[in-house]
Amino acid sequence: MELLQKKNLVNAVERVLHVKGNYSGGILEMTLVVDCGLPREYVRGMAADIASVLRSHSEVFRNVRLNLLYWISEEKMENRVVPFSFLQMSKCFEDYEEQEKEKSLDMLSAKLKLYHARSKLILVLAGKNPVINDAEALRRNMHPFLGKKSLFLFQGDDRLNWQRGEKLLT
Repeated sequence: MELLQKKNLVNAVERVLHVKGNYSGGILEMTLVVDCGLPREYVRGMAADIASVLRSHSEVFRNVRLNLLYWISEEKMENRVVPFSFLQMSKCFEDYEEQEKEKSLDMLSAKLKLYHARSKLILVLAGKNPVINDAEALRRNMHPFLGKKSLFLFQGDDRLNWQRGEKLLT
């Protein structure tokens, strides 16, 4: 990541954490969603960059409860709880397998709403073209809280701009 991209990540994360009623201190619980359609080296590199940027930015990221969610297909998503430092060293991606399958953001948002609503920060590394099968279901799942807590990075975006979850609906 370049310096400007790192600054954009830090600013986006700070905006999410400072949403009223979101994070008030203590151990941060966050979720990193990895689209398994992405190349392994891209995922390893981005995860390591994200971890190093956030850890160097704030003491909050020294002790994090990290949920790593492998987004394999519509029906299959695997959750793992891993130490945040494993992202930086890429140890949590040793068994990662690239799998090109059709996935939709509305199914992902339903899973996040059910199992990861406690997370104060949700980062999603997604493929190039996000599919939305049911826009109304996506809207229901993202409101009122999930849209404010989530940041999406789509692989095709060369500038690496993080997009807030609530902006997906517009």
